[in-house]
Amino acid sequence: MGVERAMEAPVYTLLSGPAGGVVGAAHLSGLAGYPNALGFDMGGTSTDVSLIQDGEPTSSRQTSLGSYPVKIRSLEVHSVGAGGGSIAHVPMTGAIRVGPESAGAAPGPACYGKGGTAPTVTDANVVLGRLPESLLGGRMPLDTKAAEEAVGALGRPLNLDVYETAQGIIDIVNENMFGALRLTTVHRGLDPRNFSLVPFGGAGPLHANALAMLGQCYPVIVPPTPGVLAALGFLHSNIRHEATQTLIQNLDHVEPNRIEQITLELDDKIGQLLDEEGIAPADQTIKYEIDLRYLRQGYELSLMFQARDLNNSLQTLRRRFDARHQELYGFQVESPVEIVNLRAIGIGQVADIKPPKMALESPDGSAAMINERPVYFDKKSYTTAVYERNILKAGNEIAGPALISQTDSTTLIHPDHLARIDEYLNLVINPINRVTQAIH
Repeated sequence: MGVERAMEAPVYTLLSGPAGGVVGAAHLSGLAGYPNALGFDMGGTSTDVSLIQDGEPTSSRQTSLGSYPVKIRSLEVHSVGAGGGSIAHVPMTGAIRVGPESAGAAPGPACYGKGGTAPTVTDANVVLGRLPESLLGGRMPLDTKAAEEAVGALGRPLNLDVYETAQGIIDIVNENMFGALRLTTVHRGLDPRNFSLVPFGGAGPLHANALAMLGQCYPVIVPPTPGVLAALGFLHSNIRHEATQTLIQNLDHVEPNRIEQITLELDDKIGQLLDEEGIAPADQTIKYEIDLRYLRQGYELSLMFQARDLNNSLQTLRRRFDARHQELYGFQVESPVEIVNLRAIGIGQVADIKPPKMALESPDGSAAMINERPVYFDKKSYTTAVYERNILKAGNEIAGPALISQTDSTTLIHPDHLARIDEYLNLVINPINRVTQAIH
C-alpha cells in the first residue's frame, strides 16, 4: 500500500519485514521450478519459518504481536528465538541450551571483537571453521581466538573440548529451528519431504543444508542475495486492499440478490482505493471471499467465490467448506453453515520483477575457488574449498564440503552434497546420491 494509506491503517504494516522475505522466497522458488517450499529466514536474534504452497505463501486472518492477538490478514510466519547471536548456556539441568537470549549487535558474538564474552551460535560456527576469516566482503574481520575462548569456557565444566562444544551448540540450534519447520508442516498434516527449502537472512544459508538433512526437504535453494531477499519481495509485491461487510445469515437461506448488492458496494470502495494508489483500471483485479462457519462455531474459514455466478458458487460453497474443514481439522459437522463476512479483495498489478535468465556454462566452478580451510563436520576435520559467489557461473557445480562466501551471507555445503548454480543464479543443493539417481 502507499504511504498515505499506511498512515491511516498502520496495523497492516505489522510483521511486514518477514512477509517481504516470504514473498521473495515464493517468487524465486517458483522460478526455480519448486512451487512448494519452506521459507527459512535466519538472522541474528530469531528464525522465521513460512509455508509456500503452489507458489503462494500461506496467509491467516489473525496474527499476534507479543501476547496480543490482532485480527488482520497476514502471511503466516512462525518465529523461534534462534539466530546467529543466540547465546549458549548451561542451566541447572547441566545440559547445553541455546537461546532465546541473544548477544545482539552490541557487544554481539565474541568473534566480533566488540567486547562480547558469551558463546553464541556464530562463535560456534567460527570455531568449526564454517565462516570465513572476515565478513561483509572483508570489512569485518572475525576474532577466532575470542570465539574459541568463549566456547571453550562453556564446555570445560562438561568435560567437552572446544570442537565438541561448538558442534553441540550447532546441533541444538538446528534442532530448535527444525522444530519450527515441523510446526509449519507436520502439525498441518504435511510431509516436509514434499517441500524444498529456501534459506535467506544473513545466517540462513549457513544452516540450511543441515536442516534439509533433518527434514529431508530438498533441494535447498539459496537465492543470489539471501541477506536482502525481503527487499526483492517488496518490489515484487502487488498493491492490495480489502473491504469487508458483515452478513450473519444461514447459507441455505441467503438471497443471491443481497450478496450481489453487498459486493457492488464493496467494489466501489476497492476501486476508489486502487484509483488513489494510481493503479490503472487495466491493472486492477477484484476477487471475492466469504467467511463461513458451522452454526455457533467460534471461528470461521475463508473461501473464494465467484460474484458473477452466484447461484452456482453458493450451491457449491457448503461442499467446499466441509472439505476444507475436514482437511484442516480432520472432521465435519452435521450442522447448518453460517455466513459471517463478505469481502472484496482488490489487487493492483505492479511490474513483474524477474531476474535475467543466464545461459548454462561448464560444470567446472574451480575459477571461483579462492582458498581452502579446515572445517569440522561430526567431530572430523575436512579440507574444504572456499568459493566466491560472485564469480560462480550458471551451470557450475560444487561438491561438498564447501563454503561459498558473499557480502551478505555464507553458504555451507555438507559432505556428500552437490550444489549446482541454476539459470537464475540460485544455488540448488541436493544429496549426491539423489543427483546420481536423477542422472540414471
